[in-house]
Amino acid sequence: MKTSTKRRCAASVVVAVTFSGFFQPVAAFEGSIKKHKSCETLLKKFPNGVAESKAAANKVARDGFVKPKVSKLLYRQSSKLLDRNNNGVMCVSTRMARSFAPGISSTELLGWVDAAVEQMAKPPLDFMGMIWPVGTPLDDQPDPQVFDGAPFSEHTDVLSPNEIKKAVSYFRKWQLGLQNCTKAETKGFRDGAAVVKRWIEGAADVATAPDPCFNSRSGVMAWTAAQDKTTAKETFFHESYHGLSNYLLNRCAPIIGKEEDSLNNLRWFGEGTAEYFGLYMAAKDDDRDDYTQKILKRAFLDLQGDPRISLDSNAYVQAAAMVLMIQRGLITESKILDGSYFHSCNWIKTFDPSQAEMIYIFENFKKIEYSGGRYFYSESAVSG
Repeated sequence: MKTSTKRRCAASVVVAVTFSGFFQPVAAFEGSIKKHKSCETLLKKFPNGVAESKAAANKVARDGFVKPKVSKLLYRQSSKLLDRNNNGVMCVSTRMARSFAPGISSTELLGWVDAAVEQMAKPPLDFMGMIWPVGTPLDDQPDPQVFDGAPFSEHTDVLSPNEIKKAVSYFRKWQLGLQNCTKAETKGFRDGAAVVKRWIEGAADVATAPDPCFNSRSGVMAWTAAQDKTTAKETFFHESYHGLSNYLLNRCAPIIGKEEDSLNNLRWFGEGTAEYFGLYMAAKDDDRDDYTQKILKRAFLDLQGDPRISLDSNAYVQAAAMVLMIQRGLITESKILDGSYFHSCNWIKTFDPSQAEMIYIFENFKKIEYSGGRYFYSESAVSG
């Protein structure tokens, strides 16, 4: 019995010591919790963000965000810096999608968004995809005077006035809910939302990648009556690639101290990689492997129609040039597909048209042949 008593006493001591740790003051706990100064560092540890309470987490989940971790202590440590809209949640990392177009559900579009983001080596923290339908063109030429200089054309409306209002509101509310932008970046939100509003209300044939800020970007497009669903999918993936590329000309120009317009001769590489990505991802989504043949066929037919086409003329021949560059070992498909070429501004020097290898591509991208039911670059083009 004495032995038994001693064991019980020893156990009591252990329990007492163990439980004593749970009665430390809250301040002691808070002192041991890392304070995060940016959403980028917090999301590395908590990829869905941190909520103050279950109620706050459930509310953002109902709005379409991924449910964040709930921790009042974590929230209390960094919320003054990182809960910018005071909704009880810090740094929600989001992928969202909304389709207003019959034939493409929001769920399907979200699948496209997920696929594009997951392909990237260094994606932004937030990405949103949005599609709406427009009808037939009202005239044969773009209307830059209607769209502040942008070369879009007006089309007939497909959406009702109420649906147009909902589409406009969706983009605006998405911007307002972003938590991963700096205060300086949020100053442009109003103007950005106004531009998108003009596109939607004017039924413009727009396909582009608005980026409210570096950490929060998007791909949006109007699905025209002339496009089938496959073309719409390819176009959406193309624009998403622009949105997911970290350093395009708009960001690189101020870094290297040049005007963006002075770098227009480099747009061929950005457009070619985006078009390659668009056709690759659409084929992958459809479980097809014909994307290279489709790229070469379109370029081949364009060149048949106009043999004088230059490499900076359209995305069809620019994507074909990517095929030639891959075959010559100048670039790799994997680095196109994960966005690696745009992780810095180094690509501007590498793919400058004045470089010897780029001169060769500009002179030989047209050498596509067709034989035995296949399109391919001639041996002289690949090995020359």
